[in-house]
Amino acid sequence: MTIARADRLGYVAMRVEDVERSVEFWTKVVQLEVSDREGDRVYLRGGMQHHWIVLEPADGAPGLARLGVEVASRAELDAIEQRFADAGVAVESGDGFADGYVDRFVRFNDPSGNPIELYHDMVTMAVPPKPVNVELWDVQHVVLGQTDVKAAEEFYTDFLGMRVSDRMGRRVTFMHFRNGWHHGIGLGSTGRAGLNHICFQPPDLDNTMRARARVMHAKIPITRDLLKHGPSGSVGFYCQGPDTVVEFSFGARRFGEDEAFKPRLLPTNRETGDVYQTGLGDAELDILQQLQRENAESATAAG
Repeated sequence: MTIARADRLGYVAMRVEDVERSVEFWTKVVQLEVSDREGDRVYLRGGMQHHWIVLEPADGAPGLARLGVEVASRAELDAIEQRFADAGVAVESGDGFADGYVDRFVRFNDPSGNPIELYHDMVTMAVPPKPVNVELWDVQHVVLGQTDVKAAEEFYTDFLGMRVSDRMGRRVTFMHFRNGWHHGIGLGSTGRAGLNHICFQPPDLDNTMRARARVMHAKIPITRDLLKHGPSGSVGFYCQGPDTVVEFSFGARRFGEDEAFKPRLLPTNRETGDVYQTGLGDAELDILQQLQRENAESATAAG
């Protein structure tokens, strides 16, 4: 019997201080395309699906408004909703077509308070986005801050059917969806809920370097330059956008649905974050400190 599980990361919705400033970054630097505007809310896409990013004005503190996760079928979405009901976990569910461009949704918070939406069947656009000079395959993953990584890991496993790919000590857990990318969600022990970063996946090094050139031309700060991650094997860089840290990376490991594997327990040091720095004994940096610093930088940029 097939066990209902989440299929892929679909979109990230953010509350932002200045919508138009954010639109300029996401369109000119990341090269997404505006697919719709509804009042002060803006939807942006990088592929055929209606949106990858949603921007809305912050009524209070800026930050993550909602993380959209796609479920492959209506039956699986119903089955996951029933899991919540059986466990006594409160959710909101309904028809999402009128205001969210999805067929149906189930919304809830994870144990740290990060707002999540499971949905089935987003609107598909009739034509592809206009050609750009940086191809992006997908919005591949996010890292979410957590107050208790173990509790979050159990939650995403039990309710969304996600699988642990690797762990970095007890501080970071990488989890994958059915689509198999090494992590669709990373869980970091930052002491609070929140969006740490979003990763977009170019298909190759050339597109990654073109993305980097655009970031540099726009004078956007590069927070971590070319590196290779130990857990996923991906190569890329990070930059500080107006709303969150943005990563561009390619070459991540992809798990098969029936692949037998054992999650690794990796050290939380700089070499795990960037294998190119192996042997640089004076360059130790706890990965948790890095996550906390990026969270602080994102909050400063948003403020």
